[in-house]
Amino acid sequence: MTKKGQIVEIPASSPIYSRELPGFHSKKDELIWKSRENEYSLFDGFLVGEHQGVENFKIGQRKGINVGGKKEPLYVIWIDVKENRLFVGAGDSHPGLSTATIRLGENLKLNDISFSKEELEKGIDVEISTSINEDDLSAKLYGFDESFFLQFENKVSVTVEDNPFDIIYQNRIIKSY
Repeated sequence: MTKKGQIVEIPASSPIYSRELPGFHSKKDELIWKSRENEYSLFDGFLVGEHQGVENFKIGQRKGINVGGKKEPLYVIWIDVKENRLFVGAGDSHPGLSTATIRLGENLKLNDISFSKEELEKGIDVEISTSINEDDLSAKLYGFDESFFLQFENKVSVTVEDNPFDIIYQNRIIKSY
């Protein structure tokens, strides 16, 4: 059964997007901090409508939000399943729709290639091929203990990790998602 919930618009000028970077003790600490999702609350924005159930939405979605009277279309930037709340941002360049770092998870198994601990901690230059971008994206692959990250040269859509993508090293696919 679907349950009605609130739609909260987060302004692009929200202080959430201009937080000062803390001092990091290591590259790993920096990547962990930069790869975490923004978590929003009702008090970060303003109520603009209601939805018929968060299960009908995904991050980056524009269609079906059904809130009118806006200069720019609204996009889903975060879903709070626990509070049944949908957070949206206006325009396709809203800062809640982009990231420069994603966490790939634990125990990454690469295809027919291995890197030393030192190489992974320094960062390996890779290209990312996605179904949502025409051109490959430049990134660095980092590995620390069992945690792996991609840090992109330029910000990318937060939907990258929700769509199929390949990690390419020296013209070879070393991992597919």
